[in-house]
Amino acid sequence: MTQIWNRSRKGALPHEVRGFSIFELLVVVSIISILAAVALPRLNLHQFRVDAGIRVVQSALQQGARFAVQRQHDVYVSFDVPGKRLLIVDDKNNDGSAAADEKTQWRSLEDGVRFAAPPSAIGGNPLAAVAGSNLRMINGLPTIIFRRDGAASTDLQVYITSTRPDPRDFKALSVTRSTGHLDFYAYRAGAWVRGGV
Repeated sequence: MTQIWNRSRKGALPHEVRGFSIFELLVVVSIISILAAVALPRLNLHQFRVDAGIRVVQSALQQGARFAVQRQHDVYVSFDVPGKRLLIVDDKNNDGSAAADEKTQWRSLEDGVRFAAPPSAIGGNPLAAVAGSNLRMINGLPTIIFRRDGAASTDLQVYITSTRPDPRDFKALSVTRSTGHLDFYAYRAGAWVRGGV
């Protein structure tokens, strides 16, 4: 005996499986492709690299300031501009040089990021990748020294950008001499904006 089902009852056969047709899947994939093609050119990978580079410099400077206060001796940070790296030295004897028993640590910038002179400077310091009114040169590298009272040997501005020539990629860090306080800046519409907003 054959059983006949009425389609009007719940509208489906008892074992019918509902799913997507190949046409529906192609439409969804096409829409996702169009959205990706519109969004990807607006995604600026250079900015992500510059942000990562500025975080390397920021952490090195903060570490130097913190260690100087905690350990009660000078800590200096030197900038190897052509080599795109920083040197942090735990200067236990406060002599301005790295002795064999003093801890030294190198930190490199991310690929695609470099120190560079900006389109305009923050404050009155000269246009240079690393600028300050009282920068010391230790082993031929511009250097800031953090003292055990929290102060720095100089005010400092450090400028980072990508390897492409776009002024919008510039970011900067500024150190206040009297307190060792660190501020972040971003270059927007031809001017430096504190906090990068």
